[in-house]
Amino acid sequence: MEEVQNGTSLTLALQGTSPDLRPAVQSIAFQALRRGFWAQEVLNQYVQKTPPGLTLYLLWAAIALLPEKNSEPMYATHTLVNEAVNATSLDSNLGFARGLINAVLRRALRNEKLYQEIPEEQHPSYPEWWTRKLKYAYPEQYLNILAASKEKPPLTLRLNHRFLKDEAGVQKYLDDLSKAGIEYQLIDKVGGQKLSGAIELKNPIPVAQIPGFFDGACSVQDAGAQVAAELLKLAPGQRVLDACAAPGGKAAHFLEKYDIHLDALEIDASRAKRIEENFGRLKLKGGHIIIGDASTPKAWFGGELYDAIIADVPCSASGIVRRHPDITYLRQEGDIKNLQVAQRKILTALWSLLKPGGKLLYVTCSVFPDEGELQAKWWLNAMPDAVRLKAPGQLLPSKQHDGFFYALFEK
Repeated sequence: MEEVQNGTSLTLALQGTSPDLRPAVQSIAFQALRRGFWAQEVLNQYVQKTPPGLTLYLLWAAIALLPEKNSEPMYATHTLVNEAVNATSLDSNLGFARGLINAVLRRALRNEKLYQEIPEEQHPSYPEWWTRKLKYAYPEQYLNILAASKEKPPLTLRLNHRFLKDEAGVQKYLDDLSKAGIEYQLIDKVGGQKLSGAIELKNPIPVAQIPGFFDGACSVQDAGAQVAAELLKLAPGQRVLDACAAPGGKAAHFLEKYDIHLDALEIDASRAKRIEENFGRLKLKGGHIIIGDASTPKAWFGGELYDAIIADVPCSASGIVRRHPDITYLRQEGDIKNLQVAQRKILTALWSLLKPGGKLLYVTCSVFPDEGELQAKWWLNAMPDAVRLKAPGQLLPSKQHDGFFYALFEK
């Protein structure tokens, strides 16, 4: 949490955590970040002076683990107090904090009016500029967007129809889930777009417990992300570019559905390895990985134009906050304009690689119109040979899926 406040992503901050401890540490960190602004307000009112160093972060995490209003606690309250106090013995500099931590937690737990005095809904873990932008864009929906970020995200599978082969194979896999005691529901549509292999598990479980996962029967992918391969219809043999492709979920989905040649472009060589790993696990053919920058194709483009391009561009990730609660701590208001400029540069570069009659699918996991609808309108004005086709547009976060934006253009 200290590293996140200093500008490091939670993913990087957790890399030094031992594998056996990582799930628990990540769970606590997620909860602390989701309730962080509220926890800090509790601290402001319960402690006269901001505690130094690790004491602050230990208290922050412990307060965030207090039972939520009208919800089952993550930990028994006596366990929470005892473990928070015991944690001070892990660092010689925290010995003085035992009494403070014990007193603050017990006072909060005794206060039956805690959520009346410090309403959590009045202290969402968002900076002021973020809530201002949401309220301006979605005056009737912004509170629901904020609330959705606190919910635990669903675990949604994408069935690999190439691996399962036919409807009988799909049904057998569903039967295997039932035999394993895994409850699920099929997701038929998202944003009006029909999906062909989306399954939400009622209770999230580690991938090692999902039947056939390591054999390639399925992948974990949000239902909103599965819209891409259903929306952009492709013919056998077509050449397709997935720009900014890592970790490869959408690229893999296209290769599962269509007999195409797909170039998966990624600027980061280490992230490109994840694309390769996904292609291998899913036993997919037709995919070629290219290391390069989508905004400067001269360095990697071979000369043969593409029939279709997926531009899943870098964005604020404001639609997936519940999966990455550190985003609201890391992102700055000025980043949005910088991202908008970068997105336009990528779109302009990619358009030159598309055949006449070809289609470009613009995708972000953002809820800010600056990166969505406003970009689509800018593109139509900037490119006289671009025709906008039917697509879902803005998908706001819901219990079933994350927030995405989709715009489809034909050249």
